[in-house]
Amino acid sequence: MDINNLSLLDVIDLGTLQSLQDAFADATGMAALATDSNGSVTRLSNPTEFCMNLTRKSSIGCERCNKCDLQGGSEASRTGRPSVYFCHGGLVDFAAPIIVNGRHIGSLIGGQVLTEEPDDDKFRKIAAEIGVDPDRYISAVHKVPIVPKKQIDAAANLLYQMANALSDVGYQRAMAQEQSQRDESIVAEINERFTDINAQTDESVAAIKTLADSFKTIKDAAAASAKAVESTDNIIKTIENASTQLTLIGFNASIEAKRAGAAGQGFNVIAQEVRTLSDKNTKQTGEIEKTLNGIKKAMKDINEQISDVHSAIEQNESVIEKLRSMLADVNVLISKIK
Repeated sequence: MDINNLSLLDVIDLGTLQSLQDAFADATGMAALATDSNGSVTRLSNPTEFCMNLTRKSSIGCERCNKCDLQGGSEASRTGRPSVYFCHGGLVDFAAPIIVNGRHIGSLIGGQVLTEEPDDDKFRKIAAEIGVDPDRYISAVHKVPIVPKKQIDAAANLLYQMANALSDVGYQRAMAQEQSQRDESIVAEINERFTDINAQTDESVAAIKTLADSFKTIKDAAAASAKAVESTDNIIKTIENASTQLTLIGFNASIEAKRAGAAGQGFNVIAQEVRTLSDKNTKQTGEIEKTLNGIKKAMKDINEQISDVHSAIEQNESVIEKLRSMLADVNVLISKIK
């Protein structure tokens, strides 16, 4: 609701306004009406035959009545006090403005009375101007209540107090509604933000779970690789044993070649080559063992780091799950506020 662009029915219910107006009319015996910038808002309370069945039934008369109502309300708004005046039909009316946030949004109109016996000639002239049967008009005006000026002023002041009360209530209601709309807007925005956060959290949880699964796969692969590297120990030992056996065979062959003398010279050359091959094999086996030991250490370090990362991911996943649960609780509370 725009506090600077209110209408009369924005700040007070039509039924309530009609009830207040009817109560005033019953208490004073005078007519009453509520108007805004477009004319009548409520049904006329305690109307006289002179006004309802004759003056307002004339198109010219009705137009003049609406103009008088607006002028009376505007005058009261300008002066800040009840406006008592003669309407175009010669009756006494009074008006009190309803002002909300410094803006005149409507008026309470009362009256349709006389302060003295009517002048028939004057009312015949008015009847002719608005196209109403003069005799009926004269008959009707003599039925209009004659009320002392003091009583009219008292009724006008009562209507003014009612208008002020409606202005205050209307302003408070408008402010409350405006604040409520602002609050609803803020709550809706917060709810939208939390919905976005929830969606982002869900995506983060899914991504972390995928990452955790990937690290678990890597961890398992690293563990399998470490185990495979460890299994090479037996192979290295077998090669080392074979090298040792070759060395022994070479030595034995050399000894036997010397015993054989000249006949064993060729065999001695072969024995020497076997020993050389055994030495090379032993040296290469040592280098392989050294390399594999380095790989084993690296795999062990990698496995430990992957385990640490995997543990950290699981902890983060748990924290985000708790955060998502808390956000869900907050969303429930926000929906209750709305």
